[in-house]
Amino acid sequence: MKVWMVHKQVGFPTLQEDFRENTCPDILITMTTPKKTTHCASEVSTEVSTRDYTVAIYYWPNFHRDLFHQSKKWQGWTEWEIVQNAKPEFEGHRQPLVPLWGYRDESDPKEMARSVDAMADAGIGAIIFDWYRYDDDINGGMMIEDALKKGFLQATNRNRVKFALMWANHTYIDCHPFAPGKSFQNAEVWRKGEVSRSAFERITQDAIQTYFKQPNYWKIDGCPYFSIYELDKLVNGLGGLAATQAALDDFRTRVKAAGFPDLHLNLVDWGFSQLLTEVKGQPFPGEPSRKIETLSDLTAALHADSSTMYTWVHHLWEEFLQRPSGQPAAQTPPKIFGPLMETASESHERKPLSAQQSAVPKSVGNDGPLTETTILENAARAGLVAVDYAQYGQRAMQLMDERPAALGVPYFPHVSVGWDGSPRNYPSGIVLNTTPEKWAGFLSQTKAWMDLHPECRGIVTLNSWNEWVEGSYIEPDTVNGTKYLDAVRDVFGASQKEK
Repeated sequence: MKVWMVHKQVGFPTLQEDFRENTCPDILITMTTPKKTTHCASEVSTEVSTRDYTVAIYYWPNFHRDLFHQSKKWQGWTEWEIVQNAKPEFEGHRQPLVPLWGYRDESDPKEMARSVDAMADAGIGAIIFDWYRYDDDINGGMMIEDALKKGFLQATNRNRVKFALMWANHTYIDCHPFAPGKSFQNAEVWRKGEVSRSAFERITQDAIQTYFKQPNYWKIDGCPYFSIYELDKLVNGLGGLAATQAALDDFRTRVKAAGFPDLHLNLVDWGFSQLLTEVKGQPFPGEPSRKIETLSDLTAALHADSSTMYTWVHHLWEEFLQRPSGQPAAQTPPKIFGPLMETASESHERKPLSAQQSAVPKSVGNDGPLTETTILENAARAGLVAVDYAQYGQRAMQLMDERPAALGVPYFPHVSVGWDGSPRNYPSGIVLNTTPEKWAGFLSQTKAWMDLHPECRGIVTLNSWNEWVEGSYIEPDTVNGTKYLDAVRDVFGASQKEK
């Protein structure tokens, strides 16, 4: 959601003073939260005073000419190249995807203004930009930032929405797209995610000076919202939990010195379990008699204010694959999750579309209507793990009850559109049968959950505005137009219309 969003972490807490001070009525927050000891939160009642919501959406900023990618690919390259060259892998596979407004340059303020208007009109109140900073000398340690600096911040209507940063501190690999035989395990590493303490201070000071002080930066109780994508990379780079706690506390001190009441630290809900296996049993920083035993111990040790997801796939894919973490997808028989719930009997290798035709029943494709069931069948014949969006989303709805208790911090719920990494040659499966109507249904279920959980402050994150090559976007396309945006407006905008 980062419509949230944040989520990154997909989880989070409060939002009041700053929204009363700004001119963005679509994101005015008057909901209250239970008493909770956090760094950036005031003690408030558990009663919900109104039904206002803040929809925060993640933004993937790789649709402009970026110096780093030009050096790795070719002059003029943007991620639109991958979108345009995507190929269908089975009958009924909707690729390539085509943007309704064309293959735009997001660093153009006029084009970004068009996106801002569409978001604001749909009731989206905050954009969470994926923000890249590294501990290297390549272009000053930066990457793909012109969508924010030259596009959004120069757009004449930028104040219609708030914006925030999610530090995408993951190791950056060559997946644009994966070359044959390459995957997340063996692709070339372009930039390492771990950073030193000195680099961390430089990166966060840049965030404070360049972005937190912008008039429309998203703040919760006056505290700038800052999300961190990969906690394990941060901890490993800084040298352990105690060192990470010290670095984050120093970050807070510098934020306060810049004139803010505190920092709102959001940790994306991903990879926590892996980190816990690495640090379990270690002394709690500052409390030697206490040990790190649970996920909530991790968030408490690092003084996190909230958490949220970045995408459902981070939590659901291993579960749907039904295999131990780390086992290659190629060793897993393709399955159909949805109307059939069967294991496919065909070869486990992906087959090109031309090689599948003889295996496609006459009632499918050009000789008959494509149904949701036959589309799932066809994906399995192509060697893919196929998951129906209805089942995928229902399991994600269950996670809304599970994750807040596990993490022990205010949790901002999250809704994802879908998942299809085939344009990048991702070696995983695919979520199929996504529709605006199903998306609206999961938005409505999430809204109902939020009404029962005032501690989430009416904040929800969405994935995403423009993750085109991962099949999770609501930017208008030539098939659905603005229907996904309309669903956000219809579900979360009603309370605003009543005012």
